[in-house]
Amino acid sequence: MYPFPIRKLLVTESVRDDARAAARAERLVLAIGSPPLQVVSPDGLARFEAEWFANRPSALEKRCGAMDYSEGWTVILQTYDGGVRPATFRDAVHEAGEGRVCQSGAEIHCAQGCYHHCAYCHCDPLFRIACDLETLADALPGLFANNPSQRLWKFDNMTDQITLEPEYGASELLVPLFGRTDDRFLLLYTKSDNVEHLLELPHGGHTLISWSLAPPTQARELELNAPDPAARIEAMRRCRQSGYTVRVRLSPIVPVKGWRKEMQQLLDDLFRDVRPDVITIDILGWCHPETVCGFMDVGLLEPKWRETLERLVAEGFRTGGKHLFPHELRADALRFVIEQIRARSPGTPVSICNETHEMWDELGETMGMAPGRYVCCCGPDSVPGNPMLDARG
Repeated sequence: MYPFPIRKLLVTESVRDDARAAARAERLVLAIGSPPLQVVSPDGLARFEAEWFANRPSALEKRCGAMDYSEGWTVILQTYDGGVRPATFRDAVHEAGEGRVCQSGAEIHCAQGCYHHCAYCHCDPLFRIACDLETLADALPGLFANNPSQRLWKFDNMTDQITLEPEYGASELLVPLFGRTDDRFLLLYTKSDNVEHLLELPHGGHTLISWSLAPPTQARELELNAPDPAARIEAMRRCRQSGYTVRVRLSPIVPVKGWRKEMQQLLDDLFRDVRPDVITIDILGWCHPETVCGFMDVGLLEPKWRETLERLVAEGFRTGGKHLFPHELRADALRFVIEQIRARSPGTPVSICNETHEMWDELGETMGMAPGRYVCCCGPDSVPGNPMLDARG
């Protein structure tokens, strides 16, 4: 488990009253370093959360890079009935209504918060961790029954669960569980290089691991506690050697000065050591223009991106959802990355994430996919055996 500084540690009474949750919490507390902890009742937790969130701005307005982590994280060890939901539903119909292309699917969760402290992330220094993971495991048959056509289950885009292992035990519980299914696949979603605990687990080919990867300057300046790109690629290589299917998200691309040259070298390094079965690419968004000015030094951006950002700030532009930068800038960057991947591995599928129909009209032919038929890192049918994932790079 990654060690990280804690300013406050709360444990709910519901954890204390559940033997398996209590044992898991004890392992986490010992790994953290046994800081002073406070046991809280449901009412006490509710009061704490109300105070915490009273002045919390929305993610569109403030991101990690603008938040104070100097005193460390506040960690709540709790059970699922305390606020962390075992599953949520990604509704492609809603996203289509906002002009974005996506695929519906249920996603499973264990925590909210993350140690990596990426400047552009929506998390804040509150880290809520569900300790009764057996509750999630017990819920899976019902989730499978309610979503019979969904084969891929993303875990977890609200945290980076791998940073808590092996003490947390989520991988140890869920990887073998999915390995025993006939047609369901677990997707671990990470930036971490903490993969030793995964290498000997009986995954049965039913766990896929998707790494977010960035060029060195972006990683160094904005992905503050995450491993560097070389360490992530080495983690991919080790997991690939252990039989896991490996995926890559170049997400979000933050166009800092020199990013194109760095991206070329990053892809050289990636394809030298790893052959991902699909790559998804994405451009920085999900925030207002002044939000970017708050979480990073915008002088790091390429001039045309910085100038565009400054113009959007001056105009008072407000994004209604994901897309911050105009179509032309995004299309140029996405096309460049697609072409660079194609030059190194012509058969590796490449997809774009949550982009517009206009973008698909422009780039779909280059990718060889369409909004009604595509694969990506977390699509509900983007699993081994899908003919569109037959990478021949």
